[in-house]
Amino acid sequence: MNRNQHRYAASTPAARLAAAWLRVRCSPDRLCGLPGMFAVARCRACGMGVTLPKVDAAQLASFYPPTYGTYEQLPAGVLGFISKAVQRLQSWQSLRTAPLERLAKQPPGRLLDVGCGRGDLGSWFVRRGWSVVGVEPSAQACAVARGRGVDARHGTLADVSLEPETYDAVVFRQSLEHVSDPVDDLRRAREALRCAGVVIVSVPNFGGWQSRRFGGCWFHLDLPRHRHHFNANALHTVLTQAGFGQVETCTSSSSLGLPASVQYALIGHCLFPEGLKLRGAAALCAATTPFTRLLDRLAGAGDVLHAVAYPERG
Repeated sequence: MNRNQHRYAASTPAARLAAAWLRVRCSPDRLCGLPGMFAVARCRACGMGVTLPKVDAAQLASFYPPTYGTYEQLPAGVLGFISKAVQRLQSWQSLRTAPLERLAKQPPGRLLDVGCGRGDLGSWFVRRGWSVVGVEPSAQACAVARGRGVDARHGTLADVSLEPETYDAVVFRQSLEHVSDPVDDLRRAREALRCAGVVIVSVPNFGGWQSRRFGGCWFHLDLPRHRHHFNANALHTVLTQAGFGQVETCTSSSSLGLPASVQYALIGHCLFPEGLKLRGAAALCAATTPFTRLLDRLAGAGDVLHAVAYPERG
């Protein structure tokens, strides 16, 4: 498949859409409870999933309440201490998992964190001597991230100003699936990288056994916020189209994915979508991680897909 063959539903003529895309999932918003049903169509050629209906930037922003995950400001006092402890545990687990583990062992440099949220990841690198720039569409989250030493720039890659060929690494940690055009965002990331820089992408594994088993109840489907859904081939495709080469992929097991998917299958929605209860539930889910890893090993793939890629220079 050449780089011009695969583009998304937004640019595919209606006459070809039915032939090129197969509707495979349908689900309500199980996390935040937004009204309506949302569908996922899968590209027959590469396996990419795309969320329908297509929405503009303003409507997409409305899908994220102030209490959404990494946007929520942590409380003060004892509750804040507990919340921060859970957040640090989650970050510690991420940084012990390939490929972020590889980046964490490198000498300090300049990092671009796309979708930095409150700066949970970026602040870890700041404490270890890195210069970290974050890109984040939530003004509330940007304010928190700046207080943690991250140069958080409000907006998206389409509208923030970035220094070209400056960064040693660009990280998309559970953010590429949220954007309207992954190829364009990856291309902008490539333009910001130094010649020897690296991009690290982590997304839900749409091609994994958990995705197939739970279908519309799969926790990482997260409709309507996740606009694109990647298997290994689809992630390799968009990286290649954006001008990256030497693409390596692997998977890992998240602590939250399997228990939350079971909850969705049994109850139909998230019992603890925000606040301390969410963090407490996340901490309990961490206890099931060894069991999840065993199942993933037996099934052949975890629920999080990672890619490491380097820019091609002509």
